[in-house]
Amino acid sequence: MSAVSASRSKIRGVGGTSRFARLRSLCGDLQAWRANEDLKVLEAAKGSALVLPFVKGLRLSAQLIYILRGELSDTPLEVDWGHLLDDHDKSCSPECDVIIHHKGHAGEWNGSTQPVMHFKFVKKDHAVAVISCKSLTKSVDGEYAKKLRPYVKHVFLFAECCPPGKEASLRKKAKEAGYAGFGLLYTYDEKTGDISNNEKGWDKFLDAIASKVKRASKVK
Repeated sequence: MSAVSASRSKIRGVGGTSRFARLRSLCGDLQAWRANEDLKVLEAAKGSALVLPFVKGLRLSAQLIYILRGELSDTPLEVDWGHLLDDHDKSCSPECDVIIHHKGHAGEWNGSTQPVMHFKFVKKDHAVAVISCKSLTKSVDGEYAKKLRPYVKHVFLFAECCPPGKEASLRKKAKEAGYAGFGLLYTYDEKTGDISNNEKGWDKFLDAIASKVKRASKVK
């Protein structure tokens, strides 16, 4: 454990407490939907709740964007949802749940002062890092990191949850697949419904992102 992490585990301070509170609140929000028995029945029957996983995924990535905007507020970097464009603006990357980039964008969809959706197209030479967000994660998509490699150097993987005891193996697989880091909010046992917040890992994941992107922000 680094000196920074060690000190934070003992005394969080205002900034650390704020970070912790936002993540704990997000856990509670998502866990309430995951544990809802009526929704489980609808999903099993392929009913009307099928749209819910998509919407929940958007909420996870949107809340992570808000958290990272706060984390990086002392830098010139911006955090958005969107696509990365190649050097000639003729093709774009797969969808990026979270893009950390230098200021500016080449285009946007439905951007306004009070947007329902705000999706941005960012030139790849402005991109610093991308974070792929997943819901209940049992495996690692190695193809995603490979497809993003021509567009951005650092690709992270962030999961809402994974089964108990799987975090270490998922982290190892993520590293082998080329991800710069792996993090998750909590573990979830599908059989028992038991949930455990991954509070010890939150600081480590956000510190890893900040460390890489803040160095990059000084280069531009």
